[in-house]
Amino acid sequence: MESLRLSRAGSGGGILRPTRPDRVGPVRTVLRLLLVAMLACASTLVPTAAQASGGPTVLIVTDGNGDGEVVRYAIERLEMEARRWGFTLIEGDASSLDQPLATVGAGGVDVVMLLNTGADVLDPGQREALQAFVEGGGGLVATNSAAASEPDWDWYRQLLGATALSAPVDDAKETVTFNSGSPITDGLDDELELTDLWYYFDPEPAEPESVILAQLDSGDPAAWRSDEYQAFYAVPGGAADTWTERDFLQLIRQGIWWAAGEDGEMVQNSDSAAPAWPYTWTFALFVLAVAGGGSIAVWRLDKAERIRTADAG
Repeated sequence: MESLRLSRAGSGGGILRPTRPDRVGPVRTVLRLLLVAMLACASTLVPTAAQASGGPTVLIVTDGNGDGEVVRYAIERLEMEARRWGFTLIEGDASSLDQPLATVGAGGVDVVMLLNTGADVLDPGQREALQAFVEGGGGLVATNSAAASEPDWDWYRQLLGATALSAPVDDAKETVTFNSGSPITDGLDDELELTDLWYYFDPEPAEPESVILAQLDSGDPAAWRSDEYQAFYAVPGGAADTWTERDFLQLIRQGIWWAAGEDGEMVQNSDSAAPAWPYTWTFALFVLAVAGGGSIAVWRLDKAERIRTADAG
């Protein structure tokens, strides 16, 4: 049976109150330790770069991008796609091309993705490495401003099959029409309306060197692939809202799959799929809410102990 002890209420009163043994201290200590452990482990619980087994590995290069916020959001969306569809993303930079791409990651790189890169981001050695990689059968995926990267590199211009005009049109609404008959555009709706940063080309990509996958209402190309190499380029991608569009993400995902030389059908992995909302901020708010609730609990225990100490005194 639980024991009781007597305490005197007030400094001059004669009333004796039964009190329970002091358990506040141990409870408070446990709560504080749990809070410290949770906050220490929070960084390991936040989802990081997507890892998958069996699918291609993609090295993402973003050097010189004009809008870091767009690029960060694009990578977050691509990580969700990677978890759902079984490929791996590695965030790198131009210096990643200084080492043999066969040694990057767990099993080497299958695709290099130039995500909205700026002009003149590769040194001569990195250019040579990227050229050898693509000519050796490696894949290349490029988006938006990457078309204007390395303007004085003839091999890159020939690989793209087009030369971007120097002044893109910003914040313009365009309708993209997709062409059927390619695994890159398979399953997409016929049209997609986007407000983005649009690049135009002179000369434009043309058959037989390039296969046009999508065009604007004006007839200007919006996405195409090389007929000789495993290289794919999409004009959109310069606006954050574009990376929320299901059809655009599917276009990029299937472009990566094609560039990697994957013949098998893409199968969604629902077990490791990330939710279709920006979970990073939600997780941070959850940690703050739990930490705040625990702090309030500890504060209340401290207050109760102070009151009890005053009564006992």
